[in-house]
Amino acid sequence: MSVTALADEPSDSIEMSRLVLGVAAAGGADVRALARDAGLPEWLLRTDQAMIASGRHSRLWELAEHALQDPFAGLTAVTHHQVGDLALFDYLFTTAATVGEGLQVTAKFFHLVSTNCSLRLETRTEQDVTYSYRHALPGGRGEELWTQFSIAGFFGRIRAVTGRQVIPVQVAFTQVPPRSHRIFTETFGTRAIDFGAPVTTFTLRQSDLDLPMPGADPVLAGILRRYAETMPRPQPRPADWLRQFRQALAETLEDREPSLSAAARRLTMSARTLQRRLAEHGTTWRAELETARQRRARQILQNSAPGTARMARQLGYSDPRSLRRAMQRWGDRSS
Repeated sequence: MSVTALADEPSDSIEMSRLVLGVAAAGGADVRALARDAGLPEWLLRTDQAMIASGRHSRLWELAEHALQDPFAGLTAVTHHQVGDLALFDYLFTTAATVGEGLQVTAKFFHLVSTNCSLRLETRTEQDVTYSYRHALPGGRGEELWTQFSIAGFFGRIRAVTGRQVIPVQVAFTQVPPRSHRIFTETFGTRAIDFGAPVTTFTLRQSDLDLPMPGADPVLAGILRRYAETMPRPQPRPADWLRQFRQALAETLEDREPSLSAAARRLTMSARTLQRRLAEHGTTWRAELETARQRRARQILQNSAPGTARMARQLGYSDPRSLRRAMQRWGDRSS
């Protein structure tokens, strides 16, 4: 599995992982180590927009819980999230006319931040409405923490935008009951919280769903929704990580440090992990280095005519004889 998600697997916005890392940093955890252990290289965390395999994000939740020694990390993380952090996804919610409309648009455009998560209206009565929340990639402690954050996050957004302490009629989690329910009760403002349910759900009063949004803007909401409609569901390509690796390898050649460990450092992973990732992409370190050197040699020869010794140094060979043998191989392959 590559760092970025394959086209047919669930994926999540890198912004979600940044949020988890921000919570971990606030708790004094080594976020560089957490990102590395979850398989998230620095180049990915620096991008403005990217989708990663949901399994990586789920693993990050597990690592953060362990690092912080906080079994309720999913709930406490909500205090670090502000409406607007998720850009378009949040603005679609805040510009809706009512809370109910905001949840409706959230469900419709969830793929802007996750193709793994889904929100769906399950039942409606005159008094209340029940929504279900599911993961396409279920299972594991990471999913439990992630679900805690998501459900608490829905109510956090509603409260932040409306300025009202909206309390759910009931909340149900699929996870086993925790030793203490106190933080759940404090977070949601109710004791009507069940565990071990077949599906995660939450129920809101119809009167709360009818609450007007202070930031309601029908014109802007229409513009944002039309724009969101034009955005396709994320389809990250499996080649994205390999392209980033090859860029890192080219940089090690330019720095005359073409080693497996040097390339691994640039990608913030161990040499062993790098070798495994290359194998998952059907290639090897030796094959990639050979190809990169051949490509770099062509570039050098197009711009100058260096001596063999100098060119060997530029390509990171230990001596000119190694370069000559390599050029012979390249010539044999092209003939």
